[in-house]
Amino acid sequence: MKQIFVIGSFLLATAVHSQSALKQKKQQTTFFYTQVNIHGGYIHDINGGRFDVTNRAPKNQVAFQLFSLNKRRLQKGYVRTLSLSSSKLRFSIPFDKTVNSSGQREANFRLQMLDTWLKFDTKWDRTTLWIGNKSIPYGHNPRLDPVSSFMTNMIKMDLGFVQDLGVFVKTPLSDKLDLELSITSGGMLNKPILVCDNLIKNGAQRIDPKFSFSNYAYNNTWLVSSHIGHPTYRKNELGLNIVSGRIDNTLIPNDLIYINRIGGDWIHKFQEKLKWSNQLTGGYSNSDAEGSLASLHFQTSLELFLGKHFFFSTSYAFNFHRSMSSELYHFNYINAQSLTYSFSPHTRIRLNHYHAGIVEASEKRWGLLLQLVIGFGKRP
Repeated sequence: MKQIFVIGSFLLATAVHSQSALKQKKQQTTFFYTQVNIHGGYIHDINGGRFDVTNRAPKNQVAFQLFSLNKRRLQKGYVRTLSLSSSKLRFSIPFDKTVNSSGQREANFRLQMLDTWLKFDTKWDRTTLWIGNKSIPYGHNPRLDPVSSFMTNMIKMDLGFVQDLGVFVKTPLSDKLDLELSITSGGMLNKPILVCDNLIKNGAQRIDPKFSFSNYAYNNTWLVSSHIGHPTYRKNELGLNIVSGRIDNTLIPNDLIYINRIGGDWIHKFQEKLKWSNQLTGGYSNSDAEGSLASLHFQTSLELFLGKHFFFSTSYAFNFHRSMSSELYHFNYINAQSLTYSFSPHTRIRLNHYHAGIVEASEKRWGLLLQLVIGFGKRP
């Protein structure tokens, strides 16, 4: 009886401990993450050379992210038709400091909305729906070193923004082709929510900092973007981009421009050590201020994983617009390199270099910058 009592007590204690352990190890569904980006160095532009904080992205900023998984969706384990699977809220407070065309220093803080969306799973295999502010499918592809990357973005050079507010869908067309489609507002949220200006006084000028909210008046802008291509797990990815919309003119204030683009992209990957990306897009634009413009946009970039902690990236991109009725043209380009040392998945230090130009204005810019990225908290 004594032995039976001892064995029974042991089994009972084990069962109680196991239940307690199970209760203590529930799956985490909410993740809060903070990221700090510090970026500056030597800059040379139309105002000469100087040591300063960066005037290029990624800006000096603090970013906050809240990611949440739907508990009921995890417990249920299946989707009948459509089910909310996760949500994301991400915003940043960037610090922008420049020297304007008059040679005066300017600086401001902003409150900027970034990825903010609801993600829905469906009963159809590999079909996902997002509603909110998200990256548009215009040749976007994941990078080897994605944490606040310094590399050029051809899409932003063309449209002026990379994220938009709307509806996004990703679904397979076959075993070898995926479709990404978005119908969005045409850059409606491509403005800071709140701006604090006049952070620097020039000479004897005394102006107090001023807070102002952005005007989000809708100007009948819109954008439809689609990308058809191979799944991202393939060694070679080929894709087709089609973009059409009515957006704000990035070259002339208070001017709306119709754009139509078609192009392709090719990506070659070697394991997780090399990635070579190429994108070429052509089309035309039309606005009241400039009339009809033919356009050509190109980007090539190479990324290498060197050893245990080092990444090297290089990129070249240009935008070319030519009037179809006059000698007017716009041509700008940028060549950029970045060497990264990764301390951890959350902490990186980079040495960045760029050389950029606006040909029609005979303007050249270059810089050598040091960037430090530090993350705190948890990501899913």
